[in-house]
Amino acid sequence: MDIKNHNCHHATSLKLTGLTSTTTNNINTNDFNISDSELVVMRIVWSLGATTADQIYSKLDKTYQWAPSTIKTFLARLVKKGLLTNQRVSRKYVYQATCTEDEAIAQMAQDFLHKICARKHTNVILEMIDASNFTEDDKVAIDDKIAEKPSVTEVACDCLDNLQYCSC
Repeated sequence: MDIKNHNCHHATSLKLTGLTSTTTNNINTNDFNISDSELVVMRIVWSLGATTADQIYSKLDKTYQWAPSTIKTFLARLVKKGLLTNQRVSRKYVYQATCTEDEAIAQMAQDFLHKICARKHTNVILEMIDASNFTEDDKVAIDDKIAEKPSVTEVACDCLDNLQYCSC
């Protein structure tokens, strides 16, 4: 999954728009991807909040059978990418996400939509609806969002803008 030029920020308003290090909360989003494995680690961090590699390992050891060193490698990559910060507490590092899960999901959705022709966005949305379950409140929120969106006469093909080819 590509995450590019996003504006995730944590509840403490950590902007993610520059280069990152252990001590800064900025992120360079132009040149990196987040792997499916890294996303699994991020989901654990989002659910636990501030956490250690050992705590993540205890949640994943039976499901993924990753060695503790593998998890530490993923954590180091996520820190380098600016999606996590780390702080040494006693003899361990405590990791914390620099953006919320909802912010990351919104960015991943935008990134995905930018990879396909605008004329195909409806197909993606319909597939997501088919693959999902909704409460009545969810359905109302979706209906409200669609009602707010102005209609257009025609959706323009944007394939050439992205230097991609399309079958539309």
